[in-house]
Amino acid sequence: METMHSGRPAASSVSLLKRTIALLRWPFTHRYAAPIWLALRLYLGWTWLQFGVDKLQAGWLTKDAIGPMLKLGVDGTLPLPVPMYSQVAALLLDLGVTPMISFTMPFLELAVGVAFLSGVFVLPAAIGAILLNLNIILSGIGQIAFDGRIIALQILLIMAWPIAERLGLRPALAQGWAWLRQRGGTPTRLPNRTPQV
Repeated sequence: METMHSGRPAASSVSLLKRTIALLRWPFTHRYAAPIWLALRLYLGWTWLQFGVDKLQAGWLTKDAIGPMLKLGVDGTLPLPVPMYSQVAALLLDLGVTPMISFTMPFLELAVGVAFLSGVFVLPAAIGAILLNLNIILSGIGQIAFDGRIIALQILLIMAWPIAERLGLRPALAQGWAWLRQRGGTPTRLPNRTPQV
């Protein structure tokens, strides 16, 4: 029997290590873990939907809500976690794009929420949501305690996105698309209408 004293690990410790790694990989690789990711997707989707709806109700479509917040960061009234971001905020204010950001942000948040809830485009939605969260934190508007937790959950979702999409509309849409292509055959080309010389 091999022991730790002979310079090689004992077979039981190697087996324990393999079982531990398999256990840690299981939620990210096994289809039976899909309900876990469905619950996480529903939580994140509902959270992003609430963000978007709250901004719509607060009138972000009719006023520049981001501009005054960024001005607070540039003036130093609002503490920024990364002081360099005040230069980014000043650039955004100088370019005059804050009304456009205020107008599009609720729709981006709603799109992320719908993607998470439906299970369609989960990976791009999670990447976009992380970028939104980082900008919210860097601008001093968000809190690392809340937004950092949301970012961590979205990173987990990215790590498991093939499994996370198993319980959602994406598989149904893919089957429907395959059925349509099979039923209709491959799309035919339009006839060439250029005159023959």
